[in-house]
Amino acid sequence: MLISREMVLDMDIALNAAMFGGDMMARMDKVAGIAASLMSRNRRFLTVKVSELIFHSPVRAGEIIEFHAAVARQGRTSLTLDLEVQVYEPQTEARRDVTSGEFVMVAVDEALHPEPVLWKPEMVHAATEARRRRKG
Repeated sequence: MLISREMVLDMDIALNAAMFGGDMMARMDKVAGIAASLMSRNRRFLTVKVSELIFHSPVRAGEIIEFHAAVARQGRTSLTLDLEVQVYEPQTEARRDVTSGEFVMVAVDEALHPEPVLWKPEMVHAATEARRRRKG
């Protein structure tokens, strides 16, 4: 499911003329929190684990990046999200894989204690279907 689109600016670029990897990870972490909130009725999530963060292709200034999320695993108090970032070319509709990773998010209450995830099944299904369509 498409969660967000952003344009990469000159200020996001390192000396090697590509986007900072840490900046990409921070953006993905923010998107993981948004996606977790979209998939549930919970208000707060904390990132517990990030794994398999892979940088496939550099991102340059002026490129538009898309953040896609799908639920890989559903737990009682947590969910695991597969995030994929692609460069999107609006004129041609072409896309290029740039980064992917797995984010484990835990639902928490106001005191930051784990609480059960209150799933929105229709959103989980929509994310799964969107991923299936993108993968062909």
